[in-house]
Amino acid sequence: MTGKEENKQQQQHSNFPWKRLVAGAVAGTADVWACHPLDRIKTQLQNNPGKSIFGTFKDIVSKGKGFTGGVNALYEGILPMTAEAVFKVGIRYFTFSWFINQYEKTVYNGEQLNKKQKFVSNLLGGAFAGTIESFAVVIPCELLKVRHMTQEHNKSFSTVFRDVLREEGYRGLYKGGSATLFRQITNHMVRFPTFYAISDHLKGGDHSVHLPVWQNLSAGALAGTASTLFNNPLDTIKTRMQKQGQNQTTMQVVKGIYKENGIQGYWAGVVPRILRVAPGQAITWAVVELVMGILEPSPKKH
Repeated sequence: MTGKEENKQQQQHSNFPWKRLVAGAVAGTADVWACHPLDRIKTQLQNNPGKSIFGTFKDIVSKGKGFTGGVNALYEGILPMTAEAVFKVGIRYFTFSWFINQYEKTVYNGEQLNKKQKFVSNLLGGAFAGTIESFAVVIPCELLKVRHMTQEHNKSFSTVFRDVLREEGYRGLYKGGSATLFRQITNHMVRFPTFYAISDHLKGGDHSVHLPVWQNLSAGALAGTASTLFNNPLDTIKTRMQKQGQNQTTMQVVKGIYKENGIQGYWAGVVPRILRVAPGQAITWAVVELVMGILEPSPKKH
C-alpha cells in the first residue's frame, strides 16, 4: 500500500463515526414513517392488555375527526417522532462506532479481533450506545409519546409537553427513566452483536463486502425480534410507569402487573411489538448499510 492510499484509508477511518451519524439519521426517519402505526397499537395494548389487536386498532381510528380521525389517527404525533428518530438513531450509530474505535484501539492496539473478541466489543458498544441515546433523547421522548398516545383528550404533542413541564417540571420528563434506560441498553446489547454476527457470516469474514439489501433486511429483522423477546418486560414496565397519573415506584408497578395478569402480563403487547420492531430494525439496518455503501463505496458485492 502506498503512502497516499494509507492516508486515504486513515481519513476514511477517522470519518467513520460521522458517516454512521448521517446513515443513522436517514434510517431513523425511514423506520418511523414505515412503522409508526404499529407503535401506536403496541403502546395502547400495553396500557390496556385485555384488548385484542383489532379492538385496539378500532379504538385508535375512531378517535378524533377530520384529518386527526380515522386511519390518519394512526399517524398522530408522526412529526415529533421523526425528529426524535433523527437524533436518536443518528446518536446511536455514532456513539457505537466511536466506542468500538476507541475500545479496540485501546484494548487491542488496533489488531485484528477474533469472533469472541468482536462479539464482546459489539456487546459493550451496544450498551454504551443505549446509555447515551437514553439520556440524550429516548427517556423524555418516550414519556411524551406514551402520554400523547394514551391521553383521554385529543391534545397536541406540544400541549402534552407543556402540561408535563407545568405539572411535573423537567424531572417529570425522566419519569420511568430507569426502565427505559435498561430497555435501551439490553436492546442494543442484543441487536448489534446479533446483526454483525449474521452479516459477518454472510460476508465470509470480509468486512469490505456490501451485502444485498434483502440480506441486511433479514439480519435486521432477526436482531430486532431477538431483542424484543429478551426485554419486553422492561418495555411493559416502562410504558406503565410513564402513563399519566401513575405515581407508583418501579417495584409497585412490577408487582401490580403480576397481580393483574400473572407472568404473561410482562409480555403484554409482545406480538405487536415484534410486528413493530422486526420490520423497523430491518428497515433501519438495511438503510444504514445502504447509506454507508454510498458514503464508502466498495467494488466488492456479495
